[in-house]
Amino acid sequence: MKVRMMFAAVLSAIVFSFSAVAQTAEPSVTSESLVDLLPASSAVVSIDVQKGLNDALPKLLGGNPQLKAEVDKGLAMFSTKAGADALKFSDVVVGVGVQEVPGAAPKILPVFIGRGDVNAAQVVATAMAASKTPCAEQVVSGKTVYICQMEVSVKIPAKTAGAAGSGKVLKETAFVALDANTIASGAVSRVIETIERRSSVNPTLKGLLKRSPTTVAAFSMENVNGLEKIIPLENDDVGNALKSLRFMAGSADSVADGFVFNGLFRSADPASSKQLGSLFSGLQAIGKAFLGNSNRADQKMYARLINSVKITQAGNDVSLSIALPQADVNTLMAGVKLPPK
Repeated sequence: MKVRMMFAAVLSAIVFSFSAVAQTAEPSVTSESLVDLLPASSAVVSIDVQKGLNDALPKLLGGNPQLKAEVDKGLAMFSTKAGADALKFSDVVVGVGVQEVPGAAPKILPVFIGRGDVNAAQVVATAMAASKTPCAEQVVSGKTVYICQMEVSVKIPAKTAGAAGSGKVLKETAFVALDANTIASGAVSRVIETIERRSSVNPTLKGLLKRSPTTVAAFSMENVNGLEKIIPLENDDVGNALKSLRFMAGSADSVADGFVFNGLFRSADPASSKQLGSLFSGLQAIGKAFLGNSNRADQKMYARLINSVKITQAGNDVSLSIALPQADVNTLMAGVKLPPK
């Protein structure tokens, strides 16, 4: 389900990653921004968990009572399985590291840091119970890191004579309590790097990461070498415009009347930025013309929304912004159908 994937499942992945450790009290890091605790990263994501659960999610689901009931049921089941503290994190940040692999797509190495009104000892007990094997222990800079084998779902590629499917594998995941209510987890090397404070997030990425009282989620990332290995890029206007990108950022804000979504694309030079801005404007015109001529009410609404996207270009930056009134949010979400059981 799209909405559950957007909130409940994402929160599940994050909070299960946090199912972590209780240990001897350490000097508190609660006065520091969670982003400041991250090691150097190619991408950073910041999530206001409580604003997402208590504000954004009800507004998204208000136009679809059936979907709301299903999501509420899923969240309740998740909370029962993961423990009472599972949905008590207030803020979560994710730092994504990228390791080059010769002849293959880069390896993604995330680290998650969460803070909230949680009982570390209870969260630890839940994590230990979820591990498929006894967790190994490693002391790093005076903190005990627990290295566990967590079961995760993966997609299974289609075989020559069969269809694609899904399965479960064990993934090595490290957990550590940074203080009484701040937890880190993720790839073992990244968690150790977090504890040792050997590096920090690029100030440019931090500067592009939007943080305001209305922001539910935000991200910023650099255009790492090897992007074409992750996203196939042709040697055309689109491919060349994307290859020239140096930084990207975006945010989702829950405001008084709906939501506002923003995106920023920073190119290597003004000429590349102008090319990218022209590309976005052209796509906007095509979408408006194609959908605006339809007799269907929903496609006319899409055309109106596409036309409302604000595109601005200044220097090396292209910015996109769209405001979705609550009435349009309700209409869009009302069209989301539950899959048959």
